[in-house]
Amino acid sequence: MRVQVEPMPLDSLVELVNGWGVEPRRAGARSDVPPLADHVARAGVPTSVADALTDDELIRFADTIFGIFASAGTAARVAAVSELLTTIDVRPDLLLDGAGVRPTWWADADDALLAAALLALRAQMSEEGPGRLGVCVDGGCADIYVDGSPAGRRRFCSVTCQNRARAAKYRQSQRTGS
Repeated sequence: MRVQVEPMPLDSLVELVNGWGVEPRRAGARSDVPPLADHVARAGVPTSVADALTDDELIRFADTIFGIFASAGTAARVAAVSELLTTIDVRPDLLLDGAGVRPTWWADADDALLAAALLALRAQMSEEGPGRLGVCVDGGCADIYVDGSPAGRRRFCSVTCQNRARAAKYRQSQRTGS
């Protein structure tokens, strides 16, 4: 069955990967997956598809997308998204509705969540650049982020991780007398 998909909001993509991905949960010492939350319903897929997702499917999805963020460098990220897009059947289309013509995408229901994520990453990478995707550099965290800062130099998933890293660096400098 084919379903209409929209590019996933990036905040939903980040929440899904950080909540369900094996590596972000391991690094953050979070053993349980979160309850299926509203962000899955906001993921750019029909409700019938979102409601049918299993824990295992969400974990596989999150680990696949985490791999894109963890890829070493721009070329690897672009190649990963491109390669995944060729493995699923996602097609552009135009719809005529009361407001006029609007673009849309169609995908197999089994691939709808991945298609919505890849469409969002494709747009983000082509408009803002693949260097704005990252994995937190704090040693006790592996959460992903999308850098929306004006300078584009974000390295931490949150201010909490940034402050923790700065405090650790300060403590280390005090121990070594630097």
